[in-house]
Amino acid sequence: SKFHLRDLIVGKIYFLLVRIKIKHMELCIIKRESAGTGATVYNESETITKFELMDGAPVRGESIPIRLFLSTYNLTPTFRNVNNRGGVRYFLNLVLVDNDDRRYFKQQEITLWRNEIG
Repeated sequence: SKFHLRDLIVGKIYFLLVRIKIKHMELCIIKRESAGTGATVYNESETITKFELMDGAPVRGESIPIRLFLSTYNLTPTFRNVNNRGGVRYFLNLVLVDNDDRRYFKQQEITLWRNEIG
């Protein structure tokens, strides 16, 4: 998925079948930076934002709307493998937490771009 740095991410989460007792649901934007080559690659992850989408158990057929304005966060464009030395990648991370504090993840990489400077 490609988004401009001032774009809006819109979506919905549908619950077709609920077999586990969900306590809450979170959405995070994660920034992963890598630097170095070969065996000396250094990776760093940073959580840009994290917020709770839902609190409490959903019922069958419920839908949760999502509107995420990217312009409110200090983001940079995605860079992949710049001169084989490093890069910056972004991920949307959806986390479901059940009553036993088990965490269920769904992660999607997003590509951020901007117009040329000038």
